Amino acid sequence: MSRERSSSAGRRWRRAARALAVVGVALAIAAVRVLFASRAELERGRELEARADLDAAIPHYRRAAKWYAPGSPYVAEALDRLAGIGRRAEAAGERERALAAWGAVHAAIASARGVRVPHRARLEEADAHLGRLRAADGAADGPSAAERGAELGALPGPSPFWTLLLLAGFAAWVGGAFAFARRAIDAEDRLASGPARRWGVLVVCGFVAFTLGLAFA
Repeated sequence: MSRERSSSAGRRWRRAARALAVVGVALAIAAVRVLFASRAELERGRELEARADLDAAIPHYRRAAKWYAPGSPYVAEALDRLAGIGRRAEAAGERERALAAWGAVHAAIASARGVRVPHRARLEEADAHLGRLRAADGAADGPSAAERGAELGALPGPSPFWTLLLLAGFAAWVGGAFAFARRAIDAEDRLASGPARRWGVLVVCGFVAFTLGLAFA
């Protein structure tokens, strides 16, 4: 009896460890997906900037920064390059390009807003530049640069729909992976076809929803 209990406990621990490993792999895949997408956009932006095609480089840098992951060097570099384009454009009197570059900084950081705002100092810098640029075209009695900057800072962050889809997709993906490891594989490490199909579909749908939400939030 004691041996059976020990064997049963061992199987439960193995299942739990396997489920945790699956969740860990799912999280690693998500992180790698974000980092690779950010790096690809950054490299494309560099290529275009090297050819002096700054207007075409700006959207790629914006997308590189939107693929946000805490501590990502690609996001930081993309924001730095956008800020550099914005400053140089202002100095050269290229208002539209400056607006596009600083607007891309604002949009990228706003899309990554959550409980905290990443790169807050860069966001405030971008909003200050945007406020001055737009105030320069306004009437003398219109809003001041500071007021316009405050308006920009109050703009909504990520789209609620895509953010909810991202969160729901992530929960379905990771939860489905955990359930798959726990319920679709029996004590003899054999695949149970019924549960495997159900939880497998949930994993795939969750991953697709997570990817779409991450791209459009």
